[in-house]
Amino acid sequence: MGTGSELGRQLLALAASGAAGATAVALGFTPAEASLVPALGFLALYNRVKPESSCENDTRRRIFDQVRNRPGQSIAEIVIIVGVSHSTASYHLDRLLEFNLLASTQDGNKMRFFVNGGLFTEEERRILSALSNPETRHVLATIVAHPGCYRAELTALLRVSSPTVNWHLARLLGAGIVEEEHRGRNRYLFGDAARLRAMFHTLGSKVEGTDYERSGIEELLLLCGGA
Repeated sequence: MGTGSELGRQLLALAASGAAGATAVALGFTPAEASLVPALGFLALYNRVKPESSCENDTRRRIFDQVRNRPGQSIAEIVIIVGVSHSTASYHLDRLLEFNLLASTQDGNKMRFFVNGGLFTEEERRILSALSNPETRHVLATIVAHPGCYRAELTALLRVSSPTVNWHLARLLGAGIVEEEHRGRNRYLFGDAARLRAMFHTLGSKVEGTDYERSGIEELLLLCGGA
């Protein structure tokens, strides 16, 4: 990588020519990462990005690849799998977000990360974040199997505490996966099987080829009458 005015001339020339991929590679990213970055962003990035060691770039690539291979991971999960400290993962995730290579979605008190290539919509990111928890999927499956159940009934069916049910329902309701109808003093839970079937079919195809736990989505798809 060049330095000073030489680097500036190189990046300006690449950006002017529309060579976004080459510009990204000049900043130390792999071709896979480079293909996701808009060309116009590099003029602004040049003023902020400093040359980094190969060790840092290798760590960042490993974190990026982990998010790409397992969409919707939290920083705690990335730390364990990549084998870096929380502060190191946080630093590189912030840089990847700054470069628009990753997108993040709030999931309760966690942030979950996705490759920012337009593959997942914001709604789909929220859904995948909620469904990443197997217990939340189990609550959803119970609602689909018992349409119109209410919270106390759901607690009895699942044999768990009310706070546990409420926590999972908050995730499902927040992601728009289930609906709760108010009738008098009671609230009844529903999942539109046709809508969920189409949703899970689309998500199943989008996570194909990654390490995302497709089995949970496939089970829900079958429960909703999918093929």
